[in-house]
Amino acid sequence: MLYAPVKSMQLRLTEEQEIVRSTFARLFAEESTPERVRGAEPLGFDSKLHDKLLGAGVPGLRVPEALGGGGGTLLDLLLVAEQAGRCLASVPLLEEVLALALLARLPGEDAREWLQCGLAGKRLIVLDLAAAGAALDPLVSGGAVADAVLGLDDEAVVLRQRSDPNAKPVPLANLGSGALAPRSGFDAAPEVLARGADAVATFEGMRLEWKIATAAALAGLARAALEQAASYASERVQFGRPIGSFQGVAHPLADSATEVAGARLLSWKAAASLAGGDASAAALASMAFHWASASATRAVARALHSFGGSGLSLEGDIQLYHRRAKAWALWPGDPEDELDRVAEALWGDTPAFDVDREGEVGIDFGYGEAAERYAAAARAFFEKQWSPLRNARRHYAWEGYDPEFWKALGAAGFLYPAWPKVFGGEARSRYEMEALAAVFFDFGCTRHPIDTTGMVAAAVMQFGSEELKAEVLPRFARGEAISSLGYSEPGSGSDIAAAQTRAVFTGEAWRIDGQKMFTSGANLGDYVFLLARTDSEVPKHRGLTLFLVPLDREGIEVRPFETLSDECTNATYYENVQVEDRYRVGEVDGGWQVLNLALELEHGKGVVLEQRALLEGALDWARTLRRDGTRPTADQGVRRRLARAAIHTEVADALHRAALFAAAEGERASAMGPMAKLFSSDRFILDAADLMDLCAPDSLLRGRHGGGDAGAAAVEFAYRLSTATSIYGGTSEIMKSIIAQESLGLPRSRS
Repeated sequence: MLYAPVKSMQLRLTEEQEIVRSTFARLFAEESTPERVRGAEPLGFDSKLHDKLLGAGVPGLRVPEALGGGGGTLLDLLLVAEQAGRCLASVPLLEEVLALALLARLPGEDAREWLQCGLAGKRLIVLDLAAAGAALDPLVSGGAVADAVLGLDDEAVVLRQRSDPNAKPVPLANLGSGALAPRSGFDAAPEVLARGADAVATFEGMRLEWKIATAAALAGLARAALEQAASYASERVQFGRPIGSFQGVAHPLADSATEVAGARLLSWKAAASLAGGDASAAALASMAFHWASASATRAVARALHSFGGSGLSLEGDIQLYHRRAKAWALWPGDPEDELDRVAEALWGDTPAFDVDREGEVGIDFGYGEAAERYAAAARAFFEKQWSPLRNARRHYAWEGYDPEFWKALGAAGFLYPAWPKVFGGEARSRYEMEALAAVFFDFGCTRHPIDTTGMVAAAVMQFGSEELKAEVLPRFARGEAISSLGYSEPGSGSDIAAAQTRAVFTGEAWRIDGQKMFTSGANLGDYVFLLARTDSEVPKHRGLTLFLVPLDREGIEVRPFETLSDECTNATYYENVQVEDRYRVGEVDGGWQVLNLALELEHGKGVVLEQRALLEGALDWARTLRRDGTRPTADQGVRRRLARAAIHTEVADALHRAALFAAAEGERASAMGPMAKLFSSDRFILDAADLMDLCAPDSLLRGRHGGGDAGAAAVEFAYRLSTATSIYGGTSEIMKSIIAQESLGLPRSRS
């Protein structure tokens, strides 16, 4: 075990939360079937479902128990919303729950009376989020069946009753067949329940809760649509194979499964931030809503496409999801406007908001106090030991390797502190290691030799002989030796199992002949972790063996070549290289088992830190004063593009942390690492290209990574770096195949 089981981050539901989730999963599955959803159209309201929810106390979920409510947390609401989304619940659930929560937080007897009417089911009250001065007649979700709507008007929270309480609800045809109605159907002279800055801040807090909960509902809806598509694609056979085994079907669904997982996690992060009263809550709420709206739209389109022509039929269920995924987010206005709110919250002044400080919701994305203390100690070490070398050796890749500093790192215990103490480590947790990695990045000190050597060492610890462990592990721990990886070959690329480099046992040693590509670090290192074919008569996965080959052996030639991203990698050639059997790692022909361990460690590696550096570089450029006295940040288009990149970075970070948590806590989540890697690298490429355009022509000027270069130069470097991230550590296509199989249960789409 390489990591100590230290508890810190918490992304697992508590027993009580799991009961909430499972209870409402059953309720909605029974009471909001596709037949019931169709039956509720065109009014968009299922009165029987609403009665069930009223009986379960759902409208009062966010009302304190002292006022007759359920006293649930915001995360409880998200769990209910997610299940409502999965089953397309035909009720204005969030608008009613949050209207009553708002009434509970307002002062005055009038608010209390309306609250009690709502809790008792005597009046249906919903939240109206449209601006009071809207040019057109705003739509209200649930307005077609509501007795009253609760909104904001002229610095006051107001309640509007239905103009004609005896009028029969009139169906209003709309995309999602929801119970929409114009605000004009309610009193033009509203009742003022509370006025002033505090009242407005309370209402804005409810607006944030609605965004976060709607994001959760959209994530649930989108995930259910993807599961339906995956089920169909697993059963539908064409050309003698299930269509889900075709990458053209599986990969788009895997893309959306990743995006939707990110939407769900971002809603959780926003909920935890809002419940704790964090300043970042407004930005995260808008991020969660915007991303969920966009990713759900893409997910249902891809899901419907998987059904082919039958997906267009009104007799099918997938079109129900397709329509609602778009409609649920639109009634307050254009979701793209959230980009302006993200920008304002991050880099301007966000409207004041107030929330009921409910304390912990049980979710924590942080690494914990122990990790923070460890990172502080590392920063102090780097300030003293690395700072003199910083400008000369600063580099993100192997070129930043400094042998003497590596020995200093080893002596201080900062090379492999997660290793068991018996091998020279400190049994540090994964969370401490993540905090340490951020310190390396902030100081511009490469981790490539550490990460690669660490993967090799993990294989040696588990599969190597005692003799090999005694030789190499102490040298690694002291910083006296590093290792490179010798997997890829010119003729096989990502198909590692097709390796043709041969290893033949002569009775005294193994003779190795062949060629490897992309052996990064071989020009600097002491060993190469080499994959060789030892049996050509069996299926390719079964005839492989791994060796830790000393690079000083005769017959090894290393030919460096430069890459687009200022990195030096190598082609390595092996001719009659003699290697003793003690350097074999694992059983003969058992290399695939050893390799799986190394690949598992590598597949969860995203580039979130690099994404943040890209965004910071673009921000530095945008904040720079132009000759005409303006700054690009004053332009709405610039701010929106920066905000979009910021959202992608937060989603990538949430996926990364979820993958970390799953690995640290032994969770069964084999798709999370590939999801984190796929999303991070793909969005890094897209954002780097977009921000390169944004900063043009300044971004044409080349600059090294960091080192005090201007923001535009940092963007230029990130653009060149980004391309490789979807290749190294497993291509995006490999990640998509894994996600399709592990997350959606699709047939294997790679041989």
